[in-house]
Amino acid sequence: MHSAFLPYLGAFIIGLSKAGFATGLSLLQTPLVASGYPTRFAIGLVLPLLNLSDFMTVSVYWKKWDFRIIRWPLTGCVFGIAVGMFFVNSLSDEWLRKSLGILALVLTLLLVIRDLWYPSKTYQPSWWQGVLVGLLAGFSSTLAHAAGPIIALFLIAQKLDKKTFVATNAVFFALNNLLKVPPYVVSGLITWATLKADLRLLPMLPLGIAVGWLLNRLLPQKSFAYVVYVLLLLTSAELIFR
Repeated sequence: MHSAFLPYLGAFIIGLSKAGFATGLSLLQTPLVASGYPTRFAIGLVLPLLNLSDFMTVSVYWKKWDFRIIRWPLTGCVFGIAVGMFFVNSLSDEWLRKSLGILALVLTLLLVIRDLWYPSKTYQPSWWQGVLVGLLAGFSSTLAHAAGPIIALFLIAQKLDKKTFVATNAVFFALNNLLKVPPYVVSGLITWATLKADLRLLPMLPLGIAVGWLLNRLLPQKSFAYVVYVLLLLTSAELIFR
């Protein structure tokens, strides 16, 4: 597949995953964009697209979330983002790309655990456990916009009803992604050049959301999980060994 097409596919997948179609799709978005652009440029390019799609998702589930569940993880996110920014600014583009691939492999394993595991008892996290989860999520999100499996496991363990789960997850990532904007701008990850590239990719967001809603109605999702896992493995390997 031509590398020039991959960023458009990555933007399309942002919309598709925000519509809730296919487990783990969101992990593909940054690696795909990074296959068509320098890694640092790709990380900065993806964030405004996520901000916009977060706004769309939260508006659908307005006031259906439980903020108490994510207050400590959001606190931990601040520290995770700080660590992540130090990591991003310290690495060359080549090692940043390899790190992105390695992180995608680790998070794919978490996705498999998420699909196979369901707790027998309701998990009631302490404040420090919530902060630790947020720190890990903030770091993963800063590096690759890919903290979904971490937060999903945290929320699944608390046995929330589906609507509360989706709404709370959406609010967490909307706020987490907003927290990343100032350090991204200061460090030069978000620039006029990345915003111009965002404008070219922008139409893929509503297209992905529309296709995702349609596929949710027409197709069973479970079989697509295995396809996504294979794509994640291939994409991660390409980033690591390119």
